[in-house]
Amino acid sequence: MKRRLFLLFLLVAILLSTASCGQKQPEEKTSVVVAGLRGPTSMGMIQLFEEQSLNNDSYTVEYIAESAPDALTAKIINNEIQIAAVPTNLASVLYSKTEGEVQFLALNTLGVIHIVGSLDITELSDLKGETLHISGKGATPDYAVNYMLQSLGLSDHVELVYYADHASLAQAVIAGDAKAAVLPQPFVTQVTMQSEEIRLLVDLNVEWGKITKGSSGLSMGCLIVNKSFADNNRDFVMDFLTEYEKSVNWVNSNTAKAGILIAKHGILPNSDLAEAAIPLSAIVYESAQDSKVEVENFLQILMDYNPSSIGGKLPDENFYFE
Repeated sequence: MKRRLFLLFLLVAILLSTASCGQKQPEEKTSVVVAGLRGPTSMGMIQLFEEQSLNNDSYTVEYIAESAPDALTAKIINNEIQIAAVPTNLASVLYSKTEGEVQFLALNTLGVIHIVGSLDITELSDLKGETLHISGKGATPDYAVNYMLQSLGLSDHVELVYYADHASLAQAVIAGDAKAAVLPQPFVTQVTMQSEEIRLLVDLNVEWGKITKGSSGLSMGCLIVNKSFADNNRDFVMDFLTEYEKSVNWVNSNTAKAGILIAKHGILPNSDLAEAAIPLSAIVYESAQDSKVEVENFLQILMDYNPSSIGGKLPDENFYFE
């Protein structure tokens, strides 16, 4: 009797074990971090931030925004961030540093830098003998402005004073300590809203176009992706680009609502500033293949001026996602 009971219990245990093994275990979700910078490069994807887009049974997606590119660089190199919005020249630098493990996904920000202040000038050549204040030494605006000054023969005739960040320079403009300053949006809008004496002095998009004879635009910001992630998760990347483009279109068409979300997620300090800055922030979506020639021309100009600005060499064909 005991033997029969033992055999019965053994049979039940085997059947339960077999049934358990036969059940399909849920697949582990893939974690994705999408990162941007506070300012125009993240303003375009604010709808994704708000809706926490693409979180589903297969992916856990986290959206973050940092204040400066340096805060993203190490995380991108260490594969802690899968998709990021960064300055275009930084994308090229990262492609070189990672030996091709970063790809250009899309162009998302065009020319957003201008000269603002109270100085009586209307074009770049008027700066001869003047002082120009600029933030972010070694960043894209610095390279672009120095290239333009060099092209006009003004490198030795304009004194450059550098500030650590855009916010500090904006305060100097508002205080009247900087009569002419290079600032990007939304800081241009911020300072011109503070005083009637502060105005947009020189549109650097126009100056760049004249100097380059229209061969290049100021391709300031872009989306990048970790190549290994893109290779293994192509459907996700394509879905992300679709949602990103929708968000860009929505932001540009719904500035008031978008401004509220931009402030809510800490991309800009308040909704009024965000709403006013959106139309001036050149927020776009151009796929890697559609923007390839434009970006190559921009990077070539930076390369000719200072090779280190783009990582020492022009990226090859594999840089551009397709």
